Parts: sequence; C-alpha cells; structure tokens
Amino acid sequence: MTRWVPILVISLALSGTVALAAEKVKTSQPGVMLSVEKKSRSRTQYYIVNTPVGVEEPYFEAEIDSSGFVYTAEYEPRTHDEVLPDGCTAGLAVKVRVDHRHLFVQCLDAPTEMKWEITKKKPSAPDSEAPKKN
Repeated sequence: MTRWVPILVISLALSGTVALAAEKVKTSQPGVMLSVEKKSRSRTQYYIVNTPVGVEEPYFEAEIDSSGFVYTAEYEPRTHDEVLPDGCTAGLAVKVRVDHRHLFVQCLDAPTEMKWEITKKKPSAPDSEAPKKN
C-alpha cells in the first residue's frame, strides 16, 4: 500500500501539467486576404535515358494581413483540380491561427481550416485594413 502512494502522487501531478498544457490552445485572429494567386512549379518525376520527365504541380500563394504582420504563404492542394473556397478571395476577411511555420486559415464560408506554409513575414503598413491585436 505504501509503495502505491508515491506512484499515485506522481501520476496526479503529471495529469495536472497535461491539463494546463491543453488549456494553452491558440485562438484564431481576424485577418484579411490581400492577394491570392494560383501558380505552378516544375518537378522532375523520373528520368528516361538521362532525360528528365517533369510534371507541373500547382499551388496557391497568398498574402494575408493579420495582427500587424503581412504573411506570404503557400498552400499545396491535394489534387490538381482542387480550388480554394469562394470566401478565400482577395479583399475578404478570414480567421487566421499562426503556428511557427504554418498559418491555419479558415475562410468565412468554409467549415475547416487550411494549412498554409509561411514563406515570408513582414510588418504590416500602419494604414492596413486588417484589425490589430490589442
């Protein structure tokens, strides 16, 4: 019985720290899509007798203004035919969650978030349209 008491105390202490870590979930902030472009990059798929055979892979590049910063980010669609939701066009408001190297963007009419990879980050202009973080 006495050897179970320290194990119980340690397990309760660890579960308390896990609960505190779960409370630190980052919330979405308002933002504005400044521009959205569909681009493509060439990738070598395989070689035939030292001749590269390339394939074009589409991706979306956007500038998003949120909480005092303008993020340039890229989104790679799952298929070649995938398009962005109608609410993800230039000039419209979006919800943005920043996580190190990624932006999680939720357009107003979309039920899910899209994972964008941040390529550039710069301070936004003082007269920007996006709401500032207080």
